[in-house]
Amino acid sequence: MKTNKIIGSLRILTVLFLAPIVFNSCTLDENPTEGRLVPEALNSQDALEAATAGMYHQFTLSMQWAHYWMRSFGGDDITTHSGKNKQGFRDADQMKMSSLTSGIALAYNGPYKTIKEANNIISVRENIMGGNQEKIDAMIGEAYFLRAFCYFHLTRTFGKVPLLTSTDIPGNTDIKRSEILEIYKQIERDFLMAESLLPVKYLGTPAAIRPNSGSARAFLAKLYMHWAGWPLKDNSKYAMAASSAKTVIDNATSHGFALVPDMGTLWSVKDENRFNSEMVFGLAHNQPLNNAYSNRHTGRVGYPGDVQGWAEVFAEIGFFNDFPEGPRKDNTFRTEVVFKNETIQWEDFKDEKHPLFLKVTGYQDEIKTNNSITSMNTYSMRYADLLLYYAEAEGRSGGNSADAWEALNKVRRRANNLPIDTPDVLVDVTNGDLAELAYTERKWELAGEYKRWDDLTRLERVAEALANRSPEELVGPIIGDQSPSNYFAEIPESELSKAPQLRE
Repeated sequence: MKTNKIIGSLRILTVLFLAPIVFNSCTLDENPTEGRLVPEALNSQDALEAATAGMYHQFTLSMQWAHYWMRSFGGDDITTHSGKNKQGFRDADQMKMSSLTSGIALAYNGPYKTIKEANNIISVRENIMGGNQEKIDAMIGEAYFLRAFCYFHLTRTFGKVPLLTSTDIPGNTDIKRSEILEIYKQIERDFLMAESLLPVKYLGTPAAIRPNSGSARAFLAKLYMHWAGWPLKDNSKYAMAASSAKTVIDNATSHGFALVPDMGTLWSVKDENRFNSEMVFGLAHNQPLNNAYSNRHTGRVGYPGDVQGWAEVFAEIGFFNDFPEGPRKDNTFRTEVVFKNETIQWEDFKDEKHPLFLKVTGYQDEIKTNNSITSMNTYSMRYADLLLYYAEAEGRSGGNSADAWEALNKVRRRANNLPIDTPDVLVDVTNGDLAELAYTERKWELAGEYKRWDDLTRLERVAEALANRSPEELVGPIIGDQSPSNYFAEIPESELSKAPQLRE
């Protein structure tokens, strides 16, 4: 299937690598930054489309590099090189991050740029005159969705951060941190508003292209899972997480969500694989246009210097060794590379020995080892992710429904290349601790996707996980505090120097 047949116009992908907006009357694809208009000019559908393009431009740029998820290198699945220019990632890996950690500002400043654009759009909702009300509501809904998404990333990374929800930005001396509960409540309100404004599904458009009301409800389930865990520990939210996830699962067909039969196709850059049903929300990057819209945290960054790689993102050896054998392991890792007609096993790499993540490198016949500009998808949430949230939340809220066990087993069957909807006594589980079984399944299913750190922190299991690190890891021992007091990254020094009151 060609891209232009999927979404009606190839020009959409030249606007944004996420390609979330169908412009019928606006032609801003040459320079989407021109769409960033002042509130006074946002009084028509055309102007709103332009502003929405500007918002998505900032959003896609913020998630372009692995630095966005730098704190996640503290998990037990991902590691980096022991030398080279990877100090920021090593700081996270060794639990010794500070406000001066190299690259952490990319994880902080980018989301706020998106939030600024979203606030601009939300503030003028009542000013839009004429136009198609459904399309206008959808774009307003996307602004609420992205604002909530960005604040969720910020608070899970940095803890108490400034909560800015209007176009009136306070001066550096007036800006202050907000409590996490206050931030979570704002995120909840925004996702609920997004759910009410977004369509159930955009007709003729794959679920991978634009967030719909199901996407918003799915992220509410994720929010409630974290609300129930550390640091707020409101156990009542587990039932809300289960209910929210179940609502999306029950209406998955309407939203366009489903597991793809072959997990391996998720890491392909072919159009027929990129625009798939498993993406509840994420980025469908556009490599051919230019660097601004491509994926820069896949491809070359996942290879060692032996094969012209940048040695940035690797799989931890201990995690790889513990990973259950089977098709899912083959669809998660790369253990060899063909270079200059020679096949090199990971154990024979000279530039440090690490298994590679297929989820990072992609397939070598599609992405060369020296290609740092790719079209690989970034999955902010996959349908498998949601199914496992549901099973875990059901278990932690005291439930034991057959639907929750089936959600877990669908993922397990696919992991073994079995028909997803056909029960199989060899892989299905029907008794035991549902919550812990689902939690462990997430460990394997979502490895290398920057999800493990959040799972470890919400249940305060970082020290337990890092105790299993292989002594073969050259990045070195864990230096910093592994307790919850060190889970959050510090706000970048560049921001603290401007607003010293943000220091804690």
